[in-house]
Amino acid sequence: MSQKKISAKKLSSKKVIQDKWVLITKDKYQVGKKNIECINVRKDPFASIIPWDGKRFTLVGQYRYVIDFYSWEFPAGHFKSSIEETAVAELKEETGYTAKKIEPLGFFFLAPGHHTQECHVFLATGLKKGKTDRDLAEKESGMKIKKVTPLQLEKMIKTGKIKDGPTMAGYSLLRASGKWNY
Repeated sequence: MSQKKISAKKLSSKKVIQDKWVLITKDKYQVGKKNIECINVRKDPFASIIPWDGKRFTLVGQYRYVIDFYSWEFPAGHFKSSIEETAVAELKEETGYTAKKIEPLGFFFLAPGHHTQECHVFLATGLKKGKTDRDLAEKESGMKIKKVTPLQLEKMIKTGKIKDGPTMAGYSLLRASGKWNY
């Protein structure tokens, strides 16, 4: 199935908020004869890393203020370096692990209707435990680590204990990749 290219013309863009992590704009654009106005969130790409030791996944847990929920997730984060370097650094920072092999599984857009951010998913195998570097990130204080089997992970998703979209999408990419069989 081919995708039809739709041409859009930007009419205007006004900055609403900007800090070192995000730029929010109010844009007006034209598609055909229709003028559309929308709010857009522009953020740099981030990496989500799936640590797999051959039997269990490693999740990190942390309180997420904006949803008032203690969230279990695959390690993730963003830097200004390459996305591959980000994956290696975030794995070490949040779990203490280094990996013999980190391979890309694919990427997806977080919310393409209003958000530019891409999530690049990596599988980390051949894990070796070390010390975490969580002191670098204030928001990661109180983070916990949990190891779960694939069946436990799926149960956590089904029962709502995991609500993190990148974790669920990353697991789907892993299952579809053919690089992991369980």
